[in-house]
Amino acid sequence: MNSITFANNPIDRASQFRSNKEWQQQARISEKSLFMIFFEDKPLIKVSQDHSTKPEILWVSHQQLIASLTNNITPLFLGLKDERPHFALDLSELNLDQVLSNPSFANAKFIDARSIAQNIDSPSTGIIAQAKSNFAWNKNNIYCSKCEGVKLETKDTGYKKCCNQCGAEYFPRVDPVVIMLPIFQDKCLLGRQKGFPPGMFSALAGFVEPGETIEEAVMREVNEEVGLKSRNVVYKFTQPWPFPSSLMIGCTALVDDPEFTVDEEEIVEAIWLNKEDLTKILVGKSEKRIWIPPPMAIAHQLIVDWMKDN
Repeated sequence: MNSITFANNPIDRASQFRSNKEWQQQARISEKSLFMIFFEDKPLIKVSQDHSTKPEILWVSHQQLIASLTNNITPLFLGLKDERPHFALDLSELNLDQVLSNPSFANAKFIDARSIAQNIDSPSTGIIAQAKSNFAWNKNNIYCSKCEGVKLETKDTGYKKCCNQCGAEYFPRVDPVVIMLPIFQDKCLLGRQKGFPPGMFSALAGFVEPGETIEEAVMREVNEEVGLKSRNVVYKFTQPWPFPSSLMIGCTALVDDPEFTVDEEEIVEAIWLNKEDLTKILVGKSEKRIWIPPPMAIAHQLIVDWMKDN
């Protein structure tokens, strides 16, 4: 689905060039190459002072970055787009004032990825997700888990780490999460977690456990959270969720009995809603003042997709 936020990345990741050091060195200084900048998990976004244009990722050349580069900062190779190498650069180790003093960064701000994702085009959110998740993995994986106190060596511009003592190799991980709508006749079930804002209901969700299929995870989570037995699990679509590195797997599942019991630890309330109920919610006319996550969330897309099918 083209409307899925943090998906639709237009860059060819060109992984065959990641380990080619000579190619990488030449690409980094090429006049064709473009760089996006991060600082403390926030991408640098070009903003219009008079709001006449939409925000967008600020892309700069190597020449524009020379003042900000140090030997300790290795650009992350994102891939190729229109035959131009694209990189991401994390400048978190520098002073923020020093970073923003770069004249090439004028009219740009570091903005939280979750906040800006609702205002920029969908392909750009996919690029941000790729860079943000990779930077988070690199920050959280510094030492070898087998050799105490031994630092890992970064390779392939940040897509691989190696221990020079035991030879262990580490790669960026993705955490699969199932997110699902239980369906009974003409209704779907939404739930409220303890931490949700007042009135917000969403799809049920949970991490896939080791040795578990997507279908098994859906049925287990539905049973654990609302005490329902489900069947006929249908995969719909996925969403990368870079907070820090989840893959949301959207599904629906049929149930034969609508009587549910919330577990009270994760879910404090649940409700069956039909298409008419959801339509009122979407237009802000819900009698119960219920609302659902915004369009950038896969839960929203799941609900709307189910409504279209019914």
